[in-house]
Amino acid sequence: MRFFVRSLVLLLMLANMPLPLRLLAQTGNGVIAGTAQDSAGSALIGARVVVQPTGRETATDNQGNFRISDLPAGQYTLTASYVGFTAFTTTVTVGPGQTANVTAALKVGSSADSVIVSAGRLQGDAEAINVERMSSEIVQVAPQGVIQSLPNTNIADAIGRLPSVSLERDEGEGKYVQIRGTEPRLTDLTVNGVNVPSVEVTVRNVKMDSIPSNGIERIEVYKTLAADQDADGIGGTVNLVTPMPQDKPTYALNSTAGYNPLQNGFWRGGFDGTVGHRWGTDKKFGVLLGGSWDRTNRGIDDLEPSQNAGTTLDGTNVAYVNSEDFRSYNYYRTRYGFDLGADYKITPTMTAYVQGLYSDFHDFGDTHVYTPSAGTLKSASGSTIQFFSPADVAQCSAADQASGACSAGSFKYREYIRRPDQQIFSVLTGARHELPKDVITYDVAVSRGHNIGGQLFSTIYFTGPQNVTFQEDQSDPYRPHLEATDGTNGFDAPQYGVNEYTSYRYHATQLNVQGTATLAHNYTVYSHPSTFSMGVKIRNSYSTQTQNTNDQVLNSNAPGPPFTLADVTGKYTNPTYYNKTFAINGQAYGPTLAFGKGVSAIQANAGAFTQADSTAADAGAFFNANERISAGYIEDVIFFGKYRLQGGVRFDNGATHFLANQVVFDANGNPIVTPIRKDASYFNALPSVALQYQLFKDTNLRAVYSRGLARPNIGDLVPATVIDPNQTPYPTVSTGNPNLVPTKSNNYDILAEHFFSPLGILQAGWFYKQLSDPIYPTAALIPNYNGTGNTYQLTQSINGPNAHIQGFEAQYEQRFSFLPGVLNGFGVNANYSHTVSQVTFPVDFDGGRTDKPSLDRDSPNDWNFNLLYDKSRFSGRFAVSHNDQSIATYQWNAGSGAANDPIFGLPGPTGDNFFYAHTQFDAQGSYRVYKGIHFIFSALNMSNEVFGFYNGSKIYPVQREYYRPTYSFGVRWRLSSDQ
Repeated sequence: MRFFVRSLVLLLMLANMPLPLRLLAQTGNGVIAGTAQDSAGSALIGARVVVQPTGRETATDNQGNFRISDLPAGQYTLTASYVGFTAFTTTVTVGPGQTANVTAALKVGSSADSVIVSAGRLQGDAEAINVERMSSEIVQVAPQGVIQSLPNTNIADAIGRLPSVSLERDEGEGKYVQIRGTEPRLTDLTVNGVNVPSVEVTVRNVKMDSIPSNGIERIEVYKTLAADQDADGIGGTVNLVTPMPQDKPTYALNSTAGYNPLQNGFWRGGFDGTVGHRWGTDKKFGVLLGGSWDRTNRGIDDLEPSQNAGTTLDGTNVAYVNSEDFRSYNYYRTRYGFDLGADYKITPTMTAYVQGLYSDFHDFGDTHVYTPSAGTLKSASGSTIQFFSPADVAQCSAADQASGACSAGSFKYREYIRRPDQQIFSVLTGARHELPKDVITYDVAVSRGHNIGGQLFSTIYFTGPQNVTFQEDQSDPYRPHLEATDGTNGFDAPQYGVNEYTSYRYHATQLNVQGTATLAHNYTVYSHPSTFSMGVKIRNSYSTQTQNTNDQVLNSNAPGPPFTLADVTGKYTNPTYYNKTFAINGQAYGPTLAFGKGVSAIQANAGAFTQADSTAADAGAFFNANERISAGYIEDVIFFGKYRLQGGVRFDNGATHFLANQVVFDANGNPIVTPIRKDASYFNALPSVALQYQLFKDTNLRAVYSRGLARPNIGDLVPATVIDPNQTPYPTVSTGNPNLVPTKSNNYDILAEHFFSPLGILQAGWFYKQLSDPIYPTAALIPNYNGTGNTYQLTQSINGPNAHIQGFEAQYEQRFSFLPGVLNGFGVNANYSHTVSQVTFPVDFDGGRTDKPSLDRDSPNDWNFNLLYDKSRFSGRFAVSHNDQSIATYQWNAGSGAANDPIFGLPGPTGDNFFYAHTQFDAQGSYRVYKGIHFIFSALNMSNEVFGFYNGSKIYPVQREYYRPTYSFGVRWRLSSDQ
């Protein structure tokens, strides 16, 4: 920390040292400053402002302001243009050492387009197009009006509607963002340009369902890198911009309620509000505060089969399910957040500012799980698989019976309660100096993420009926059904005896502190406007993870369980589980536990239980990690004619130090814990160059080269071990790999874009990413892990030699206001991306695999289609979003058989693990009742789309969750609409 403070102080001194000299030397020229706004007085963000005859140009900032300095005294022509509006042109006289102020009031081109000023989504569409037009990078934008035009439960859902973005979903919502077919780790998340830690701490990729969709002014998805950006965005960088106070007061309030019909029906609701104001005769001081709260109660029907490949007694190779989880979820997720924006204009050229975001996500819920296990594979006939009966087991040797190689089936039940508290906050404060030829900025930021409760959940286990004869019905491969053929009732509560209770205390935290200073100097090269910039950023991160386990196991010499499920049954039921596909005696789902009753019963019978030794698990999960990223850059931008050329290089130095525990077992099986320390460091010079050419007035061509990197996840790097017994098809053991190195990438982009009148854009482009040292998640099965008698799955990440991904992406957006009558309210917004990728595995990887599959998380085809309608008081949007299947984990082992074998090969039930494709239909409409008051109605997931995973081929599911549609209604009020 002392090094960080000293470096920051030195940086600020260097940034300000030339200030007195510049003030003395730069007083002869003048400045044109002002604001671009619409007919209602609202700021236009991203408007293009050009001053002739110098050719100097700039874009308006987040408050609609612009400033063009270092202009010799004289007369100039200023033009402000904004797609969707008629250009504004005026003559401005600049005096020596003076500032000429201009208010550029732009108007829509026709009366049919007047709705652009009053409709929130159209305002957002116009802002997005203009910000994208003026950006030096290839970027996609979703402003607040666009975010709120569909029922986006969290910020990930909103990001997922942008071009070339796919989502990893969980529990009915978007969770991780994946850009251009790359895994979530290759996507960087910043808030107001500040890198924020993940709430999960062990990974880089931020769990974006922890951030509400309200309270964000604009989403920016940068698909290319520049020297002045963090180097971490190989796939892309998501920047969330929080709102700042505008010249006009801001008062807004939204409230919604909704219903989901799954199981017994669930209600949801939420509200958010914003207040912003400026004070003083010159409105020097402004503050904006926003807050949001939402509660989503949801049921989930989840089926999780354990897929296997085996050989029957007659020598036939078959795919079969030897166990499956019938999971019924009762979730109650609460999200709340706050945002802050304040600034003070100390002088006309100096502004101090504060921006902040806070979000807290309580991902609470109860999960009930019935698990039939089939026993030993016997025979197959058509779509029916037979397993050993107790009579078959009796014919086996005693050794085979003891080892489990020969067994009949059984039932189990467990319930676990989820109580993770996941929090993110980020606060940024700094100042901006605008001098005649220079702009100096410096700021300090603090960000924090924590996860209390983690992914380890308190669980009570019950042992159910034993020595059961099963058969598997495979007639519907997406709903494989293990049926007891001997009449056993797997939903009979008195037959389930308690056998274990495990509770956890888990806490993981990461704290980031960073400081930044930049200097931009405007100059001319043979009358060509140019800007040279340089900057330094230092970020220090401290992260830690601790775990404490209390595992109470039924005594081995106990005469029997002290109580059964029937003694502690709760009120929760699921009368429609999977449309009664797995019903027993007409009952769709079995009785469920009242968890509090179960804990009380265990405490009342404490003598029947023994606390298991959890030293190895808890010590293996512990780590402390420190990471310092020191970076600097130089960059130059020059305009010549219709060309804009930007080039620079970023210098990135990373150093990581961590403390963890190494756990080994002695001859008696006792754990020996040894603290270990590891250090790693690296340095990279990362060049970038971007060329933009204005082919026609509204048509641009772009070409970009950049080099970036992606650092290993902290949890993948630190040799700590986390055991999760609630994962399927196998409990997991996740361990780190301290030998991992960052992934590097050469990135190439070409893009053509055309802007339509009155409001539209057509983009098409190609990209190629050449990756070295890619990091792959791997999985291997460990029979009888630590003597538990159960098979666990070991997951670990490794570096591979190389990989590449290339793709095509396109976007078309058009408002059809030129059509006659009611048709002029229609519009369309569509995007599509196609990617092709390939990886090369290390030697001896997974039994010597030589195949070259796609990159994990590469979804080959992603697309969104939006039908829009805005006319008079009504605004509506119907959306379809699609993500193709993609590899989740490489897990097939070449030693199991030929790659093309339908049972033991890649397409078989032990092949690589994939996400299912996902196609979702959503809609929202709003009707303006009176001035700024709107009535809102929406439908989310109208297609009842499944979320899940499969192994090898789609007919081998390992998870399939259904959520049913959610219908909502609400009221939205915004004062600015009244004016």
